[in-house]
Amino acid sequence: MEGVDHLAHERNKTEFDVDAMKIVWAGSRHAFELSDRMARLVASDPVFRKDDRTRLGRKELFKNTLRKASHAWKRILELRLTEEEAGQLRNFCG
Repeated sequence: MEGVDHLAHERNKTEFDVDAMKIVWAGSRHAFELSDRMARLVASDPVFRKDDRTRLGRKELFKNTLRKASHAWKRILELRLTEEEAGQLRNFCG
């Protein structure tokens, strides 16, 4: 799922390497690549949508959270993710 990059113009004007800054911010190239991969996995899966949370009641939010947790566990098993990858996936699902 590709979104509109509203900051592309600003990023093009930077005086430093934006990609290098992403790696520094993440802590390492491995951490950045792992985080980026899990973020894309969550963003591309409609089960993990977050745009309807403000319209849901308390009970629906609870059910939605359980559904997302169940789906996350299913994806972890299907993709045979490592513990590190599974942790990142759970961070992005919330």
